[in-house]
Amino acid sequence: MSAREIQQLRFVPFPTWFPAARDPRAGARFYTVVQEDIYEALVRSQAQFREHRMIDLEILGNVVGADIRQFFTYLHGLPELLALPGTYCEQWVREFFASVWVSPDHSYIHYALAGTDYRVTAQAAR
Repeated sequence: MSAREIQQLRFVPFPTWFPAARDPRAGARFYTVVQEDIYEALVRSQAQFREHRMIDLEILGNVVGADIRQFFTYLHGLPELLALPGTYCEQWVREFFASVWVSPDHSYIHYALAGTDYRVTAQAAR
């Protein structure tokens, strides 16, 4: 699949990207063969994920000499997310990017992980 073909997928209607019935040719984690193909291309690309590093906003604020927490509160939960230790689960990241569908009006995203689909609204994310 070429980069141009992948760009055109941005315009695929939701029922085509997440059909009511899964394509039986697709693996159990995906709804369509195209989603699975994108996932496999991501695996073959051997793109490396960097370890998620913790940010201690208090220490960072002390370094810059100001309370910077206020600059991270524009997204609900962002300060807490930045403080979580650990590494990414590469399979989940690839499954997310292979399956994510963004509504044309950006009111929600819909994606699949481990064969279960999820919807997150813009309102809930704020």
